[in-house]
Amino acid sequence: MPDSWEIAIFIHVIGVFGFGGAAITELFVMTMARRATKVQDVRLWTGLAAMVGPLFPVLSVFQLLTGAYLVDKLHYEFSDGWVGWSALALITATILGFVINKQRIEAMHAAAEAAPDGPLAPELAAQVTDPILFGCMHALTLTVLGIMWNMTTKPGGIEAVWVIALFAAVGAGSAYPMIKRQKEILGG
Repeated sequence: MPDSWEIAIFIHVIGVFGFGGAAITELFVMTMARRATKVQDVRLWTGLAAMVGPLFPVLSVFQLLTGAYLVDKLHYEFSDGWVGWSALALITATILGFVINKQRIEAMHAAAEAAPDGPLAPELAAQVTDPILFGCMHALTLTVLGIMWNMTTKPGGIEAVWVIALFAAVGAGSAYPMIKRQKEILGG
């Protein structure tokens, strides 16, 4: 019979798969929304993204609870750099996802719902190519990858912070080309 901590690791890893699956699904549907040329397609894709969004807070709480159990059972400390900084990064990423991603996706979906069928108006096209949403989605997804790195390599405090910051910065930086694209759409 496995020990309780072994079961907890299994459940924690299932949560990682759930988080990764939700992040990849959200990235995929928003990529499809950015490629859409018709309002009806934006409605479909943003509607799917809006359904995925509520999973992140639930999965975050799930990960924090199973992680806290493992910290206790395996005799780690929350003051261990990789534990504390990763937990803080997950909480911060969840809040930013709610404040930035959820709000922008819902606004985009509402605009698509209100728009008539047919080609995208420049205002909706600009929302679809929003560099802040694009960068935030990528930054948060890569932050989770940084957390996974910390969980497997267990670095000290400063290294754990740098890993998360590096992953998040690469994700945010991926939005730079989207800034030019949005300016072209808006005629600027």
